[in-house]
Amino acid sequence: MRKLRPSFDRPPGTPRVLGLTAIGRAGERVPERAGGRPGDRLWLVGTVGDAAAGLAQLRDDRHATGPLVDIYRRPVPLLRPGQALAPNANAMMDVSDGLLLDLQRMSQASGCGSVIALDSLPLSRAFIAERGNGLGARLFAATGGDDYALLAALPPEADPSTLSLPEGTTIECIGSLVAGPPTIRLTYEDRPVELPERLGFEHSDDQHRRLSSPPVADRP
Repeated sequence: MRKLRPSFDRPPGTPRVLGLTAIGRAGERVPERAGGRPGDRLWLVGTVGDAAAGLAQLRDDRHATGPLVDIYRRPVPLLRPGQALAPNANAMMDVSDGLLLDLQRMSQASGCGSVIALDSLPLSRAFIAERGNGLGARLFAATGGDDYALLAALPPEADPSTLSLPEGTTIECIGSLVAGPPTIRLTYEDRPVELPERLGFEHSDDQHRRLSSPPVADRP
């Protein structure tokens, strides 16, 4: 009987799907999203909006290049800042589906509300050059997704500047957790802002976020 051998030959241009499983070991203390308490200050590590802006560029032009496209295609996990913050955080999670949507998940898991100052969101120079720095741009950044930033709820007395964060780490206090139902209140320049209907990327949505294209050079 002739044995059939698997063939990995594919016609030119055929899409390829690769799977990768990372197996590792967590540290001694791993904060969950459910540990936040009223009064905790909310700290965001990394910038938001870059990947969503890069995806928008690719939707306009499949051959688009530049720093925002690079960030969308090659996200960099903030492992060392996360390790430095973890022992001090009551709650922490990555921001991958949009800041507001992931904050809602933290608020629901922790059983408290949250207040966010949109003018405190850290934005990159490339994002501001592409999308601007106003309220509309900040709502875009807060709901875009694929950021892989870190959201941490720290006790009010905690000061991240005293921690051993890697040089050049971007970290900003963007708001706080408050007593009450798990809802989000937004402000911009000390004025209330209506919560957008779409808080981020829902995996059940009929949204196609990924574009097939050649890989880009590794980021530094």
